[in-house]
Amino acid sequence: MTEVSDDQLATLENSPVITVGPAAFSRARQANRSAAILAMLVDRSFISAFAERSPGQISAVLYDVPLIRQALTGKAILPQANKIALLATADSVELYEPLIDELPAYGMSAKIFLVDSNDELIPTLVRALGYGDFLLAAPDSAIYNPRTIKHILLTAYRRNQIVIGPTQAYVKAGSLASSYAPFPEMVEMAGSFLSTFFETGAYPEPSYPEEFRVEVNAQVARSLNIPLPSREDIATRVDRQLAINGEASDE
Repeated sequence: MTEVSDDQLATLENSPVITVGPAAFSRARQANRSAAILAMLVDRSFISAFAERSPGQISAVLYDVPLIRQALTGKAILPQANKIALLATADSVELYEPLIDELPAYGMSAKIFLVDSNDELIPTLVRALGYGDFLLAAPDSAIYNPRTIKHILLTAYRRNQIVIGPTQAYVKAGSLASSYAPFPEMVEMAGSFLSTFFETGAYPEPSYPEEFRVEVNAQVARSLNIPLPSREDIATRVDRQLAINGEASDE
């Protein structure tokens, strides 16, 4: 594996290019429109349109966590939970549409609360917390970002409500838990994608790693008097629910 500059990238032909993060992908794409790019550390919402327009040429090991998995992470911690609150803007509401369709199969439902402006974030959050058994956060930077996350988490905490997601990093900030794909698993999948490319000249379509783990914030759980299963137990429960539903769907 060799690091290349934008000038070198512009002259590459028939060689796979690995990028790390959305900015690196964008630079590589601009430097060479015909480059075969395998993107790492990107979300499905970022890469899907590129991959659909250039199947086999553009692919990714997806970094975000499927929202149904995040929802089931919350359910594994709060087994009685069946109503999920979601915050979205008019531009990001479509992120949640597949989740809303999937939830009834797991005995859950969700409601989207639209945030019309920055000033409306906390009032809308308060309404959402009054509805849901927990708040499920997606990788939506318009809602969840370094400027807003402290206010969101404190507001939820003061109302004895938990936040699940959107990433492992936010658990350290005060979310109760989040599923995440371990980096070694992503690297292993990238190796498999490269092998396929060398054998066939095309990448598989963008995919999630098969293994996910769970990060938890035990201090938040203690403060809210929530019995917290082990990280391994939560992940096992989520995998079991997904497997059971998948088998039922196949029948």
